[in-house]
Amino acid sequence: MHLVGRVRCRYDEASDQRLCTEHVMATSASQPNVLIVEDQEGPRKALCMILSSFYRIYTAETASAALKIIGESPMDLVIMDVGLPDISGMELLRRVRASGQAVKVIVVTGRGSLESAEEAIRLGAVAYLLKPYNFLEILALVENGTKVCVAEPILPVPIGTSSVSPG
Repeated sequence: MHLVGRVRCRYDEASDQRLCTEHVMATSASQPNVLIVEDQEGPRKALCMILSSFYRIYTAETASAALKIIGESPMDLVIMDVGLPDISGMELLRRVRASGQAVKVIVVTGRGSLESAEEAIRLGAVAYLLKPYNFLEILALVENGTKVCVAEPILPVPIGTSSVSPG
C-alpha cells in the first residue's frame, strides 16, 4: 500500500479533545482507527506524527474524553498512558473492556512496575511499554494490533474482577 498524506490537528473545546484528521490518498479502502490517550503533549504529538501516515488518528488528553471518542467512533486500537489526570489508565482499560468493544489496547507508562504490567496484560492489553519507547517497536505493535484476527475474540472483563480465566 502506498500512502501520501497530511495531518491536521485541532483542539475541540466542546469535547475537550484534540482531533486529528488526515487527507490521505491510498490504495486501501479504509484505514484502521487508532486512539492515542496521552496527557503530555510531546509524546501525544510524536505518536500522532509517526502513525498518521498509516492510520486514522484520534487523540484525547483525558480518560473521559477517550471514553467519549470510543463511544462515538469504533476504534481498532487504543494506545493509552497509565498516568492520566482524571482516572488511571488501568481504570480506563477496565472500562474499555467492560464496554464489550473489540478494541486492542497498548499501555504505555513512565513509571512501570511488574504489578502494573501484570494487571494490564490480565485486563487484556496486547502490550505494555515503558517510556521512552522505541518508535519502531511501537509501529510494529500498532501494525500487529490493527490486523483483523478472527480466531482471537476479545471478551469484556467485568469491572471489579480480580482474575480472568479463559472459558
